[in-house]
Amino acid sequence: MNLVQSVYDISEQFMKYPSEVSMNYTEIEFIANEMLKEGKTEFPMPHNENPFKAVLIELVASSINYCYWYGKSSVRPSGSSSTFLYENIANAFFDYTEVDDGLQDFYTLGRKYETKFNICLTRLINLLITNRFPLIEERMYHINQLRYSAEEFAQKVINNKETSDLNDLMLELVTLFPGFASDMFLKRTFLFFMQMYRRFGWFSQAIQNIPVAADYQIPKMLEHLSCFSYSTSLKTKIESNTLIPKGSKEECEIRAATVLVCKRICEITGWNIAEVDGYFWLRRKEVTSPFHLTVTTDY
Repeated sequence: MNLVQSVYDISEQFMKYPSEVSMNYTEIEFIANEMLKEGKTEFPMPHNENPFKAVLIELVASSINYCYWYGKSSVRPSGSSSTFLYENIANAFFDYTEVDDGLQDFYTLGRKYETKFNICLTRLINLLITNRFPLIEERMYHINQLRYSAEEFAQKVINNKETSDLNDLMLELVTLFPGFASDMFLKRTFLFFMQMYRRFGWFSQAIQNIPVAADYQIPKMLEHLSCFSYSTSLKTKIESNTLIPKGSKEECEIRAATVLVCKRICEITGWNIAEVDGYFWLRRKEVTSPFHLTVTTDY
């Protein structure tokens, strides 16, 4: 199974006869040329730190990087956001080191030893609960999927950082941690590898071909810039903060159009998907209109 192609295929299927989202090819070309005039935007990333720990932190973050709003796009319980998520992860992993003899903590109940990594994950869960992150049970479920194979997978990512084909690593990611697989558009899977490129420059050739991490903010920006437009009924729902069901035709067309527009922009500009995604995402606060609301762990 080619995971990248599967996302492009499903996007093409939804946009073959769309009723809710219409792509504007003239405006797409105009925006792409404006991007070339402005130039690439540097994506701010931490500097460096132990690569193994950084990969592990990005894996943890990508597994639960979704749905920070509650009720409407402007309501963020306790300041919930991706930035605040990374702060919580940093606090949970403050004393993590990759050298671990497996005897960091002793639990008499069940008489088992717990690794430092698992202690950090438990801390993270407690922090997310205390800080009132939305979808906490889902986040706990996805964090717990990481407990037994995340460190091994992180090492495999480092060992294969020069690969030009990400499919094997992606397949291993979604099978080891099924929370990543539940999204037909694989947003968090692609985001993880984009973050590897942003932090270290790894997978520079491989990410030329992957789809954008289709979320709330990128379509908000693309619609604002007229790269696509919504039907009257969908536009009304978004502007009135009406929930749009996960897996509905409306939601799937929004995400499919986002994938195909960004693919076309990559073709025109010659930029990779991390650079295109970063250009729009870093400008998200310039646009105050609401994004579409779908309760989901996909994004």
